[in-house]
Amino acid sequence: MRMLMEMQPVNFVELINAIARVAKPMHPDFNGVKNMSDAFKDTGIDSLDGIIIIIYCCQLYGIPEEVSKEWLPVTVQDLYDLIMAHKTKEPASLEDAIKEIQ
Repeated sequence: MRMLMEMQPVNFVELINAIARVAKPMHPDFNGVKNMSDAFKDTGIDSLDGIIIIIYCCQLYGIPEEVSKEWLPVTVQDLYDLIMAHKTKEPASLEDAIKEIQ
């Protein structure tokens, strides 16, 4: 009997860390996101890095960039909530997401 595998949602903290490594490949000041309540400024993600991360998230979640132009997320949870409110798709896995943005 074949069992159907349920697709597990991508862990958003892991996804943000992976996207940040693509956006900031040479920045040792990136501390990594530990949890959803982390403020971006406390992780070493500056405003330009934040814009790049938002652009990648929009690509991965099928959100038109125009929608995100007024987003000002302070925490990872803020960004997650905005994405969930506007998404039209989701990445199948962390690996697929990274392949898509590289």
